[in-house]
Amino acid sequence: MIEIKNLTKKFRDKIAVDNLSLIVRPGVVTGFLGPNGAGKSTTLKMIIGLINPTQGEVKIDGKNYKDLIRPISKIGALIDGDAVNPKFTAKQHLELIATASGISIGRVEEMLKMVGLDKVKNKQIGEFSLGMKQRLGIATALLGDPKTVILDEPFNGLDVDGIHWLRGLTKELAEQGKSVLVSSHLMSEIQAIAERIVVLAQGKLIADMTMEEMTNKSLSTYMKVNSENNRKFKSLLEKEGALIQSMNDEELHVHKLDMKQIGIIARNNNLAIYELTKIQPSLEELFIELTEGKADYVSNVESKERKGDRQ
Repeated sequence: MIEIKNLTKKFRDKIAVDNLSLIVRPGVVTGFLGPNGAGKSTTLKMIIGLINPTQGEVKIDGKNYKDLIRPISKIGALIDGDAVNPKFTAKQHLELIATASGISIGRVEEMLKMVGLDKVKNKQIGEFSLGMKQRLGIATALLGDPKTVILDEPFNGLDVDGIHWLRGLTKELAEQGKSVLVSSHLMSEIQAIAERIVVLAQGKLIADMTMEEMTNKSLSTYMKVNSENNRKFKSLLEKEGALIQSMNDEELHVHKLDMKQIGIIARNNNLAIYELTKIQPSLEELFIELTEGKADYVSNVESKERKGDRQ
């Protein structure tokens, strides 16, 4: 488990991480999101001791990283898949880390098979594709069978088979009781694996909730309704506090009332409902809604697209 309290990092006149507090829970895949420059990479590096915080602290199973005994068994991280000696083979790379950490060499073979690199284990890493380097980075992170796993942009370079494999792996790690923190710009992949979402913007925490909580809070979530008399039903729903967007004569988009409430109103007024569907936004839409106006770097094209979406 990772506990972050009042974590702040300043680089000269820029605050990269601003008074961040959160808990990365065991047995859960947590998606770690934010626009470019939000402070995600800086936070991850502070967790594993690569960057010292200006103030605040990070506890891993109740201890600072530097105080951990055999840290490789407590926390494993993929931060930069290219941070390896390109002249080493995959097997040599893992054996070096295993030897230094007192881990059985048999574990190396196990990891190579798990990530699908056993057939190229004697090939120099410099000849690897990006996807192969990502697999090796994941093997390195899991070598010590850590209780906490951090994966930064792990889907980069993976083919369809690799993405499918990694989805299953992250869920399996959480099922084993591990804390799994995954940072990625691929919203669809985070939506496929994460139970909890943490969002940073401009160094500050702006969301820390389950996917269900995010969806329920979103202004983009609504009930699509079609009844035998939409005009009459619209009036009845508005009397009960609903916000209605009538897209056409065949359906109503209903906010502020849930499916059960809408059904009861229809029953009490003897109206037949032909369709009642909960429309949930994608994680990408939720992310845009949460970070609107809070990104440090937004292109003109992106700004126009967002403006168009709201019209």
